[in-house]
This record gives sequence, structure tokens and C-alpha cells, in this order.
Amino acid sequence: MNKNTALKRSATTGRFTTKPLGKDKATKFAKVEGVATSSKSAMTLKTYSDRGLKGDALRSAITGSFTTKKGR
Repeated sequence: MNKNTALKRSATTGRFTTKPLGKDKATKFAKVEGVATSSKSAMTLKTYSDRGLKGDALRSAITGSFTTKKGR
């Protein structure tokens, strides 16, 4: 399975279109920027990734795990 790396332009706006970063590219980008993940966030990401969540479902699950639960 090959990845298409060609740039594309939107036919309506003429702007370049891009796809969201994958997990591996986001990790490389974070290393270049000097951002390190905590052990809690790395464990959370691994847990939800192993469950098969991807995309928006993965992002909302991670966000939900770090929000404070009120009323408890």
C-alpha cells in the first residue's frame, strides 16, 4: 500500500489541501518542537489506540479522560 505524497489543490478555493497528521508523524513533529508527552498521556493514548479507536473518536476519548469529573 503506497501513500500518495503529491500536493493537491482544492478546485473551488485553489488552496492546498492536506490530510490530518498520523500518529507517527505527530510524534516526530512533537520531538522536533521539543514537546514531550507525560507517562499518563502516553498510557491513555496506547489504551484507546489498542481498543481500535481512530480519528475523532480517539481524540474525544483522550479529551474525556483528562477532564475533571464534577459532582463526585
